[in-house]
Amino acid sequence: MAPLPAFRRCLIALAALSAPACVSPAIHAPGPTSLPVAESVSFLETDGHRIRVDVYQPEHGRFPAVILLHGSGGIHAVIESQINRYAQALAEKGMIAFVVHYFDLTGDFTAGDSVEAANYFHWVREVREAVTWVLARSDVRGRQVGILGHSLGAWLAVGVGAQEPRVSGIVLFGGGLEPFFADSIKRMPPTLMFHGGRDNVVPLSDATNLEAFMREHKMNVRLFILPGEGHTFSDSAAADALARSARFLAPNARRVRPGL
Repeated sequence: MAPLPAFRRCLIALAALSAPACVSPAIHAPGPTSLPVAESVSFLETDGHRIRVDVYQPEHGRFPAVILLHGSGGIHAVIESQINRYAQALAEKGMIAFVVHYFDLTGDFTAGDSVEAANYFHWVREVREAVTWVLARSDVRGRQVGILGHSLGAWLAVGVGAQEPRVSGIVLFGGGLEPFFADSIKRMPPTLMFHGGRDNVVPLSDATNLEAFMREHKMNVRLFILPGEGHTFSDSAAADALARSARFLAPNARRVRPGL
């Protein structure tokens, strides 16, 4: 993927790190139909590395699972990441959400183009191992898992979905298709795409190219272009996209508190 030069990505990451420490507000205020969510940290082992996984878990029961993949800026302790906010929102809608810190495998803090090219398949393999780890949990319902990726995480989700039959569906926020990977794709799970009409990091053409590729190969795909949105969606656009994503990934999930 080469939509954004590495030095600009570094500037974006440094800008985020220079912000004051804070906890971002939820994507939307929890309401009477939001499930209560418990947050915890767990770890999986792969290739001798300890990979952190942030777990957002609805209380009381077994639920369908979704793995969330962050972008090239990584996940840092200074401010809560956007992908963690997405995980919280999906958990409130009846899914167990797992944010996989896949940079832990390669020891990266952020990733530019050369790092992405060198590690793409290492990260894909790691996420496939995370699928095995997630589906082995007693609190996960079903034998398949969904994936939601943002930016670099969306490009990785395509790689995982193409290779992993246990992935039931993928959601892409600002993603596309790696040219070096296209010729090896023989299958894809149902795919839901959201892309900002004013995204200046990943061009809209990357999303439309992936959509066209999947349609040409008779694969299930739907693309929503969000007018006026950039690479990171506004809270209102993200809330709507996440509600659609939850219905897409887990149409039969319980979305209300017990007794309501």
